[in-house]
Amino acid sequence: MTATLRANDLRVRPLGGPFAAEITGGDLNEATDDDIETIRRAIRDHLVVRLRGYRMDDVQFTRFVARFGDLHTSPDYVKDRKVYVPESPLMSVVSNIVENGVAVGHHGDGELDWHTDLSFTDIPSCYTMLCAREIPPTGGDTRFTDMYRAYDILPDELKSRLARLAIKHQASHNPQYGTWPGWDHIETRDVREMPGPIHPIVRTHPETGRKSLYLGRRFGAYIPGLVLAKSEALLDELWSYAGRPENSWSQTWQLHDVAIWDNRCTMHRRDSFAGLGRRRMHGLMTKGTRPE
Repeated sequence: MTATLRANDLRVRPLGGPFAAEITGGDLNEATDDDIETIRRAIRDHLVVRLRGYRMDDVQFTRFVARFGDLHTSPDYVKDRKVYVPESPLMSVVSNIVENGVAVGHHGDGELDWHTDLSFTDIPSCYTMLCAREIPPTGGDTRFTDMYRAYDILPDELKSRLARLAIKHQASHNPQYGTWPGWDHIETRDVREMPGPIHPIVRTHPETGRKSLYLGRRFGAYIPGLVLAKSEALLDELWSYAGRPENSWSQTWQLHDVAIWDNRCTMHRRDSFAGLGRRRMHGLMTKGTRPE
C-alpha cells in the first residue's frame, strides 16, 4: 500500500495490512494539533503505530505523550515505585542494565509473555509509548497482537457465553512470576485467592465501539463463578485464539524508534535477548477508563 501524504508532511504507511503502521516526516517536537489528530487516527485505524526517524529527549518525549492524555504511573507502580528519570518522574525504564550492582529499570533481558499493560488495575492504561534509548545488535523484538481479531474469530456460541462472564486480573505478581514490590507478603499460588480487579472478558472500545478479548496475562487469571478446572479450561481455549501469527506484527527496534499501542485492543510480548547486549527503553502511559 502506498503512503498517505498529509499537508503537515506526516506520512502514514501500513506495515502489516490493517494492523500496525509507520509514521515518518515532519517534526514531532513542533507537532501541531492536526499532527496529533493524524497520529490518533492512525492508532484507531492500525492499533499499533511506529514513529521512525525522530529524536526526542526525555522532556520532549514526556511533553509529546501528554498531548494524548493524562499520564499514568509507571508499570512498577504498585507500592514502591522508583523514579528512574528525574526530568520525568512518571517515566518507566525497561532495561537489562546494572550499574554498581543496582538495576537501572526493570524486566531484565528475558522473554516477556503476552500481556496488556496495567490490566491488573481498576482503571487500566489507554496508550503505552515506548522510546528506544539503547538497543542490542539483535534480539528484544516486541510482538503485538490484534485482540479485535481474536474476538472476531471466536465461534458465535462462545461469544454468547463470554457476554455473561468476567475475568480477574491478578495484581500481585509480575510477568516473571515474582511478586511486585510491596506484595512480598502474598504467598498463595491459588488464582482464586490472588488479589486483583475484575474486568469484562469482552470489552467494548469507547472510541470505535468494537469488541475485543481482554485477557491481560495468563498467569494468575481466574473467571469468577466457575470451578477452577473449568476456569482454566476456558482461559486456555481463549488464549488459543490470542497471539496467532496471522493476527500479529513484530517490531524490530531501531535507535530512537517510538512505538505507540492501544492497550484496550492489543496485547504484546518481548523476545529474550539474554547475552546479546544492552537494551534501555523509556516508557510512558496515558490513563484510560474502566473497561466496559
